[in-house]
Amino acid sequence: MEQYIRLSHSALASFLTCERMFQLDRLLEGAPEKRDYPATVFGKAFGAGVAEYMLTQDKEIALFKAYLAYTPVLEDDKRTEEILINMLLVAFPKLDTLLLDYEVAVFEGKPAIELSFRLNCTPTIFFVGYVDMILRNKWTGVYAIVENKSTGMNLLDLDPLFKNSGQALGYSIILDRIAGKEKSAYEVIYPIGQLNSKSNGGFSPNFIIKTFNKTLKDRLNWFITLKMDIQRLEQMQALSVFPMRGNNCLQYMRPCKHFGTCGMQGLDKPKELPPDLTEYQFTYSLDELVAEYLERME
Repeated sequence: MEQYIRLSHSALASFLTCERMFQLDRLLEGAPEKRDYPATVFGKAFGAGVAEYMLTQDKEIALFKAYLAYTPVLEDDKRTEEILINMLLVAFPKLDTLLLDYEVAVFEGKPAIELSFRLNCTPTIFFVGYVDMILRNKWTGVYAIVENKSTGMNLLDLDPLFKNSGQALGYSIILDRIAGKEKSAYEVIYPIGQLNSKSNGGFSPNFIIKTFNKTLKDRLNWFITLKMDIQRLEQMQALSVFPMRGNNCLQYMRPCKHFGTCGMQGLDKPKELPPDLTEYQFTYSLDELVAEYLERME
């Protein structure tokens, strides 16, 4: 049975963490349905509020958009609607500072927010992504990919979480259509809502903006790396061998949901994965992009 495999940043992260987990979650019958968690709902709502404020600079509308996006209502000790509102109130002054130098880019007469793309890698494997926002520096003309983030990690230095992330590198492929191919350098901006624990049991929201510069070579390396990862995935499919990575059975002090049963392969049955008929705003070929970027590098 032919399977059409839809990769994304999160799916690829799962594959690189443990190939057997990726197979169980995405390629086999009986895989658990995708579900929401407090962290994902909170992050979605926070991103909606930040995007609206960057577009309108209207605090009330931004808070209302965040409230509407907070669905389903899933909360835990760290993430509630009240904490979300406080997080955005802390974020607004720093977003005002960001807006002194940046403006939301425009593509085909519309704000460049929530742009979707599909990258065809093989006849049956493709990578998709949704870009939160694209900004343009008013003074330099340099464009920036924006990825809104929230984290419960109480770290003083968040650079290791985001500096070398491949997410925004992959998302940068749409910049050529918006900024023009002559502009090879760009930036990645992470507006980060950080939930800092307090000694009294509460939480003190913090908001940080991280900016990293990227180059044409960084983008090319991401394309080539994705191609190598997909070649490895195809080899595993051909051999029906998806390794278990024991060093990742425990993450964030919690065992993997498949721990203890992942070695039982007798009932493995491939899941039907039909073609994706979604209409994406941008569509590309991975082979063509690699060839094009190699030529541009020369």
